Amino acid sequence: MHSHTAAEAAHALSTALRRTHKQLCRQINALAAQPETTFAAGWMHLVARTEAAFRDEERVMEQVGYAGLAEHRAENACILSALHHVSPRVDEGDHGIGREVSSALAAIVSSHRCGVRIRHLSAAHLRQYRPSPCT
Repeated sequence: MHSHTAAEAAHALSTALRRTHKQLCRQINALAAQPETTFAAGWMHLVARTEAAFRDEERVMEQVGYAGLAEHRAENACILSALHHVSPRVDEGDHGIGREVSSALAAIVSSHRCGVRIRHLSAAHLRQYRPSPCT
């Protein structure tokens, strides 16, 4: 296994976070634009993309030896649990709850990933990491 310097690890992690943020923002925005007739399918796609993004992020964290990996996985599991909890209601036609939760997910992606999740990065890499809000 390749041994990463602190700077390489911080760069890899900030890149993974940025990629996750962009992917999820695109998916959330696409879902917000979905008409009611296709919302449930769009919701399931958002859940699947969120799972994939989190797996990718966690893989990078594991590779670079991120000290907060266990906490990060627990946070991701909590978010995914909420998405899965709402999924049957969305599938049954309650698109309002799906829209509320996807809006909350946008806020989490914009604030949580920018603040809490990258607190262990070096100051130089923090200055480079500037995700925009999901709009």
